[in-house]
Amino acid sequence: MKDRASFLPNLTLQPLSKGKADPTEATKARIKSLIEKFPEYRKTLILAAAHEDASNSNGYRGWQWQDVETHPTKLIRLITEGIALVNFKSRHASNYLLRDRGSVKEVLLEKTP
Repeated sequence: MKDRASFLPNLTLQPLSKGKADPTEATKARIKSLIEKFPEYRKTLILAAAHEDASNSNGYRGWQWQDVETHPTKLIRLITEGIALVNFKSRHASNYLLRDRGSVKEVLLEKTP
C-alpha cells in the first residue's frame, strides 16, 4: 500500500492578494460600495460607530440591532461584507462590533459629490 502523501501534489500556501493593497483601503472601498448600493446603511453605521465611541467599559460586548435602529436581518449584510462581526451571542441577544471603526468613520465623514 502506497503512502497517501505520495498521491498529493506538492502544495504551498500563497497569500490571498498578490498586490500591495492596503487592507484599510480595501475596507474603505467595501464600506463605500455598500453605502452607494444601500444608502440606508449610512444611518446604521453612524449609530454603530457612535455607540462604540460612547462605551467606556472594559466589558463592552457591542451594540444590538435596536441600538442602531435596524432590523436584525439587515445586519447580516454588514457581517457578510466584512464590515461588522458578531462579538457575543446568546439565546436572547447578539452583540456586534465594527471590524474597523476608524475606516467606517473616515468614509462617513468624507464629502459625497
